[in-house]
Amino acid sequence: MGKKILISVSAVTGIIALYLIFKVIPFNEVLNTFKSANPLTLLGFLCVSFGLMAVLSWKWKVVLRSQNVIIPFKHLFAYRLIGYGVSYLTPSAKLGGEPVRAALLTRHDMKFSEALSSVVIDKTIEVASSAIFFFIGVMIVFFRFALPGQIEVTMILFAIIFLALMVFMYQRMSSGKGFIASFCKLLRLHKVKKWALSEKKLEEFESRIIKFFQEDKKDFLLAFFACFMSWVFMFFEYKFAALILGYNLSFVAIFLIISFVGAAFIVPVPMAIGSLEASQVAVFTMLGLKSAAGVALAFIIRIRDLLWSITGLLLLSYYGLKISQTLKKKF
Repeated sequence: MGKKILISVSAVTGIIALYLIFKVIPFNEVLNTFKSANPLTLLGFLCVSFGLMAVLSWKWKVVLRSQNVIIPFKHLFAYRLIGYGVSYLTPSAKLGGEPVRAALLTRHDMKFSEALSSVVIDKTIEVASSAIFFFIGVMIVFFRFALPGQIEVTMILFAIIFLALMVFMYQRMSSGKGFIASFCKLLRLHKVKKWALSEKKLEEFESRIIKFFQEDKKDFLLAFFACFMSWVFMFFEYKFAALILGYNLSFVAIFLIISFVGAAFIVPVPMAIGSLEASQVAVFTMLGLKSAAGVALAFIIRIRDLLWSITGLLLLSYYGLKISQTLKKKF
């Protein structure tokens, strides 16, 4: 009951924020920014978005292969879409769909703990690569773009802390020490009866993750390369999105847009209602562009996410997986 109230409150907050934005920026002005849209540019945007999802699915396939698990690519692509849809529709900073992805793997005779370890590895590499690319991007922005001092300091501090945490995580895993089991013990999560997490199960779970970082160097490099390619696809995706609105944006401008989109989805509001639009109004104003174009770009991103999410939920109904029952299985 408390969770439902929290989701409802966060959703209402987002809707109010969206309402306030449209009080300042007329909706007709937003629609006018689409007048220069070119069908070929829209097709390019959709193709790049599909390529991005395919690359991320291939990365997950590489991780699973390191665990001697071979699952057809079409299933992994579908499972990633399902996870994406669940994450998008819940206020969980893009993490709500990860247990669902693991649950879907149990359809292929995998234990939930084994499946979850592959998802954790997949997500860890994704977040670690994001930290590196974000740090590089912030340095480029710092030397090439004049931002308000407070924003510059905030971005640099966040980039340094983010990168330091990822370096610490990788160092612990590659040295075989780990940190997940220790962290759970520190918070005494293994004492929570309904989770049934014994110290032994936690250590077994983490050992699979440590093995990947310690021994599966080739697969690690392939997965990291996939992350690099996903960022390339992402930059082209936002490049096409801006072109739809008639803007040929620079690398620095696109990086700022991506960074602010990421920040918007950290806000615990379903579908980032309001926060996504507000983030793009801020960055477009910073770039000296029309605020209405920022809202229009947010709409393009939102439509893409909704299309992926609807497809994912349709696939979930097709596979007929009872997520709640699967997640109750013990490690």
